[in-house]
Amino acid sequence: MEKLKEYIQQILGEQLVLKELPKEVLNKLPFIFKNNYTFYTTLLFNRELILLELNKEEALNAAQLRKQLVSIQNAIDKRIVVVTDDITAINRKRLIDQKISFIIPGKQMYLTELLIDIQDFNKGKEFQKEFLLLPSAQLILLYHILHRQDDLSHYTFKELAEKFQYTQMGITKAIENLKRLAIVEVEGTKEKNIIFEKDIQKLWKQVEKQLVNPVMKTVYIDEKPKGLLKSNTTALEEYTDMNPSKLDYFAIEKNQFYALEKNNQLVNLNNENGNYALEVWKYNPERITKGITKKNNVDPLSLYLSLKDGFIDERTDMALDQIIEKYVW
Repeated sequence: MEKLKEYIQQILGEQLVLKELPKEVLNKLPFIFKNNYTFYTTLLFNRELILLELNKEEALNAAQLRKQLVSIQNAIDKRIVVVTDDITAINRKRLIDQKISFIIPGKQMYLTELLIDIQDFNKGKEFQKEFLLLPSAQLILLYHILHRQDDLSHYTFKELAEKFQYTQMGITKAIENLKRLAIVEVEGTKEKNIIFEKDIQKLWKQVEKQLVNPVMKTVYIDEKPKGLLKSNTTALEEYTDMNPSKLDYFAIEKNQFYALEKNNQLVNLNNENGNYALEVWKYNPERITKGITKKNNVDPLSLYLSLKDGFIDERTDMALDQIIEKYVW
């Protein structure tokens, strides 16, 4: 909790004094809560808050945590703030959606009672870009996760460029990006190879914050070009229990889109409505999804990244959890 004190002092200029929750208050809680969490009481801007520290080994389930917080709050009649070293971006979004206050020391603070929402990397877009993956780097990373039998460490840089259809300069830039973010190590001198973390779960936890939405924009058309992969909620049907959406979504790589647009080959192209929704992607989804889909869909992890930060209902939220459970954990 020392990191928490430093963070509050640095961001809000307040000095926290933490005290353990009195036993007479703690005894009002079911044993499972006392066993899973550590509780503190403090004052912030003269308001009493109960800090609930998540055990590090506890996997955060936002829906379950929400129910537990309601039970705890009803039992002790105090406002509760969750404190944790780290949680994934999608779990942060879920906590915010449910108006659950939380603090991740050094990264983000969301306090509904005090109307405070301070996020990590709050230093401008250029600063943020330094911590994100290039689309080309992300394509390589997701391929590694989904095609574990095809060991990319066996490929030279030149072979990787041929495999993913990038220029030699483009693949070098992608690998430099992966290396700078400590996602790969580079071995060799003349013929170089990349080495990923072998533990996929550990790798995913490490990189999730750096992953980007592959979709640049969504437009609408009345006639669909041939050979496109299904995307968005249309593609969820293959990887989850979700039924396909009424409007069909398709993914198109940006260069292909601009070429069709330039030659006026997209019928009734507009930004509002049409027979089909067309997502313009930052990288070519076909490079990852071959051998993964049986129904001509984009790959599941790119699909997850394209949906996780948008406005999603509870069913879609559960579907995204299914993707991660199936393809990462």
